Order: sequence, then C-alpha cells, then structure tokens
Amino acid sequence: MSISTSTNPFFPGYTTQQKKPSLLKGQQFKVVSGLMHAKAPDSRILDIQIDETRRRLEAIQNVSRQLDIDTSLPYTPDYDEIKVPEIIVLRFYAYFQQSIVESNEETFRVRYVRIYYYTEDDTIMIEEHKERNAGMDQGVLLRRMRVLNPNAEVYGTNYNMLDFNIGKDVDICSVIYHIYDMDDLTKKFLACNNIDIPTTEHPPDDLYTCKRRLTERPIRVTYIDTDKTHLRDFLDYDGKVLRFYSVWDDSNAIFGEKRKFVIHFFLVDKTIEIVQVLPVNSGRDPVSRFLMKTKIQKPGQADFYGAADLYIGQTIDVFGRKFFIYDADEFTKQWVDENIGQRDWRPINVDDRDNYYDSRTAAPPPYNGWGDEEDSLGYCYSLHPVPPRKDIKKLLDNQGEILRFAAKFIKPTPQDVGREFVIAYYLADDCVAVFEKPRRNSGFREGKFIQKSKVKNPKTGTYFKPADFRVGEIVAINCYSFIITNADEFAFRTMEAHADDYPQSDLFDIVNNMKKQKQKFPQLKRMFERSDPDLHGYIPPQDAEEKLISVMGLQRHEAITVVRRWAEEKGFDYFSLLSCLN
Repeated sequence: MSISTSTNPFFPGYTTQQKKPSLLKGQQFKVVSGLMHAKAPDSRILDIQIDETRRRLEAIQNVSRQLDIDTSLPYTPDYDEIKVPEIIVLRFYAYFQQSIVESNEETFRVRYVRIYYYTEDDTIMIEEHKERNAGMDQGVLLRRMRVLNPNAEVYGTNYNMLDFNIGKDVDICSVIYHIYDMDDLTKKFLACNNIDIPTTEHPPDDLYTCKRRLTERPIRVTYIDTDKTHLRDFLDYDGKVLRFYSVWDDSNAIFGEKRKFVIHFFLVDKTIEIVQVLPVNSGRDPVSRFLMKTKIQKPGQADFYGAADLYIGQTIDVFGRKFFIYDADEFTKQWVDENIGQRDWRPINVDDRDNYYDSRTAAPPPYNGWGDEEDSLGYCYSLHPVPPRKDIKKLLDNQGEILRFAAKFIKPTPQDVGREFVIAYYLADDCVAVFEKPRRNSGFREGKFIQKSKVKNPKTGTYFKPADFRVGEIVAINCYSFIITNADEFAFRTMEAHADDYPQSDLFDIVNNMKKQKQKFPQLKRMFERSDPDLHGYIPPQDAEEKLISVMGLQRHEAITVVRRWAEEKGFDYFSLLSCLN
C-alpha cells in the first residue's frame, strides 16, 4: 500500500522519510605498493558514458546531413564578421556656482568639475578635482549613470552626445553646470561627427580660492653668497673651538662678586659664546649659557673680536661687562701658536675668593626602601628630577633572555629543609627575581618568592651582575642567603659563549690554570682510573666533578665547565682531558 504525500496531512505516521542523495565526492586514487595510482573506472559508468557520447555524435551527424556540412573539415570562424564596438569617453570641463550664506567674505564659490560622457551607453560621470584643506566633499560628485534631461521636449529623454558642447548649460540633479572647454580627443571626435565646436571660454576665478593660494604660498628668499671664504672656513674649521677661561669682577655692585666664565670662540664663523661656571651653593639660577653665540663688536670700532684679540691677560668688553682672560685649554694654546704667533700662556691666579665657598659635595641620604632607589636618588640632586635613563640597545638585544639558577637556603631552619628555589636574572634590565619550586605537602605556596627588582650585592655594594651568579656561589638577596646548586642549559651556553664576561665559564683559562699544577696529574689519573677499573675511558660526570674539585682545587662552576666540554653519552671522557693537559 502506497501513501500519497501530496494528499495526506502532514501528521506523524502519514509521511515517509525520503532518503537524501549522497553528495560525497568519489575516490579517484588508490595506494598500491606505497605509490598512488588512479582507480580503474567502473564498467557501468563506462557504458553510460559511451552511450551518451554515441547519441551526441549521431545527433551532430544528422544535423550536418540536413545542412549539407562536411564534418571531416576543421571549423574556422569568420573573423571579418566580428566587429568590436569602439568605446570613447568624452571629457568636458565645466563649473558651477555654490551659494555661501554664512560668510562675510563671499556670497558664492566657483567649483570646477570634469564631466565624462561614455558613448557606448550614454552614461555620465561628474568628478571634481580634490584640493588640499577644501573643507567640503570632493571627488566623484555623480557616479556613472544615465541622467534625464529635464529640458527635453519629450519628458524622460536621457542626455545624449549632442547636449554637451562649449557654452552650454547642463542641468543635472538641479545643479547647472556651464561647459567652458573640452579635451583634444573630444574635439576630434565631435569634428568627425560634423558637430560645430565653439571657441574655448575662460572660467571665472574663485576669489576665496585665490586668497587661500596667496596665504598658503611659501615665501622664498633667495640669497646668493658669492664669497667662497665661508665655504673654505667651514671645510677647515668646522668643529674647532677656542676655549678661554675668564672672570668678571662685579665686586663694586651690591652683593657683587667675582664670577667665572668660559669664552668659546668658533673659528668657522668668528662668533663668541659665553658660558658661566656656577660654584656650589651660589644661589644663582642654573642657566649655563650667559651669552648666546654671536659676533661681538669692539667698543668704539667697527671691527669684531677675532682670534688674535683673545689671549691670557686680555680684557674684552662684552656689552659693558669686562671679562678678564686668565687661562686657556691646550688646543687653544697650540692653535694660536701655530697660526697666529707665540703667546705667553702662563695662567694668572684669580681664585682669591674661592675659600668662601665649600666645594665639598654632600653625600646622598641612605635609601629608605620606598620606590626605586635610582628614581628616589634623583630628588637629592634636583627639585625637578628626570626618570633614570634606560639602555635601549641592551633592552632590545637581550629581550627575553633570562639566566636561571637552582638554589636553596644555605642554613635552613627545620621547616625550610628541602625547599628549592629558582633565581632568575634578566639580562635586559639586570633585575633579579626568586621563585619557589612546588613541593607536595610542604605548607609553602609555590611561585613568586622575591619580586623582580634590581638588587645590590652586599659583597660589592653594587647591583648584581651576571658574573656574580655561579654554581656553588653564596648570594644574599633581601636578607636571604642562597647557595646556587645548578643552572639551566641556556645559562650555561650563554656564559660559555661570552667567556670574557664570565670567568667561571672560560675553558681556556681554566685549562691553563690546571696545566700549572702538573704535579697533581698522576693523582688525578689514579682517581679517574679508580672509578673506571676496565679503563674504558668514561666515568659518570658527577664523579668527575668531585674529583676535579678535590684534586685540582677547582670551583664547582669551573668543574662543571670542564665536564661539559668532554661529556658524551657514555659519560665523561677523561682520556681526552688528560691528553689535553699533557
């Protein structure tokens, strides 16, 4: 009994589930002896394809017989009948006036556009030239489309080619565009179609745009220096400065004193700069430049001060102030003697009031533990401190590089026995952090033990350096004393690659120091052979470290460096070490 799905209601039991067609893509290849081969087609599929091909060939032959076509000849299309339509775009230059209602400077603005007419489908596109800081939307004003001509006799007629010409007004979307010119291609095309072309018009100037162009136009001042002496001086004296030490005696004024200055004479342009030297606790503003770089005219003369006018014992007048020169630097003395003439360069003592000033510098107060020590120290030197400078190159070169060392307490209390730590040294900023390894039922939380910060080494009084961390070394961090027991592979490789900065990993120096103790070689050999009765040449690395420490007196890290050099899968190759020492 069959159930009709078109007449029965859509209720349970009245419908049947139709099986969905399989949309899986067929497998075309198979693997034979490890190689991919194409599957042989199914015989049923081949029969179907052969039948379809036979029916198509029979249909083609029947049509060929009816049309009297010889199917044995190849088909060659007639290319002369194919005509490619010529696509030409006509470009017209036009403008329209935009009303400006909220401006005291103008009532309208002239905007220049380009109208493109496509002859293939009578479509139009209007584009405006973009200007800098125009303050309005520019670019494509009308996208390519067919536009109705509202002035046509028959309403609904689109604009065509005959509606565009010089001197015509085109109403598009309630905006009247006046055409004043066209490009050369458009003129040639219209002339070929027997269309008269009026004379090109001159568009009106936009007053607002003209004003803006005048204000935005850069002012160029051309100066031609015909004197080649300045170029010669620049090539010979660039970077060469004469330095003279002078004093200005202002003792006659109220609260006056003798003030010291440094006079810089620039040989490249014959200018003078005066810099004041402030003593400790002078009470004056810390402005180093007393006179900016300029030429100083001699009093009562038209000449300027030159290098020959400056020497020890000379007094120069600078805007009413008398500067007495009492000394000069070595470069100044040598240059003047070679280029101007010999001078008496014996310095003059003018430090008669230096005893009134305390030249001692106050020691900074001890660190109180608040904030960063370097940042807090900046407030001791200035009321407006600047952040400490960071070595950017070091940060970029060593970003993400961390030396990790395994450590434990040197004298643990009963509850601290068995606690293990990892000391991390960050090469990018020389910071140190301590982490505790997890241990079951220890009662201590694993993870961060000492926060990352710059820590001072109590032994040296300076911040910890990478060379301060070595296996077997005792380090004190925040009143906790740790002994370093091991390091990770990256730390060992980094220290061995930069042996100049890590003496404990300098294999060359370690071996040379061992060679100086030749009297201990026989004992070292016996100790190695005692751990290797069969004389295979290999012993466990831990035994080799202990024997090098006990016999040769090496430090733990130095012994690890030697063992790492001659360690193999079988163990430590002590034959190679002894042959190297001998």
